[in-house]
Amino acid sequence: MKEEFDQLCAASETAGPCTEKQIADAERELKIRFPSQYRSFLSEYGAVVTNGVELYRLPGIGADEMPLWQDVVKVSKQLVDWGQAGSENQSFVPITEDGTGVYFYLDTSSAPKTKIVAVGAGIEKTVSSDLFEFVVQMSKGQVTV
Repeated sequence: MKEEFDQLCAASETAGPCTEKQIADAERELKIRFPSQYRSFLSEYGAVVTNGVELYRLPGIGADEMPLWQDVVKVSKQLVDWGQAGSENQSFVPITEDGTGVYFYLDTSSAPKTKIVAVGAGIEKTVSSDLFEFVVQMSKGQVTV
């Protein structure tokens, strides 16, 4: 599945790689540890916008360009301020949303393993344990909650 994910990213807009320091700074600010697949994604691509799916970036990555990407730290804090479902769980880090009010969170309490949870009005459901497969499926409209 990683190969298909890489092909998807190659044909899409990406922010560019993050450094280990940038990743560690974001983890420290959020008081979590990212799963290894998300760390790998950040190290290789930084962020991606593809086929209606946006996987959020870290602070400062691509920030000097037009704002194509949401910032995972900023979105995390905004969702807490708004009282968004799921944001009360400190181990949940938003990585994307589906445009209907459902956010997809990394459950960082499962790190280094990946666990992606969909949370919205009346919804809290684990949808994937593979970041790369999740993004490919989202880009094809195959993730249902």
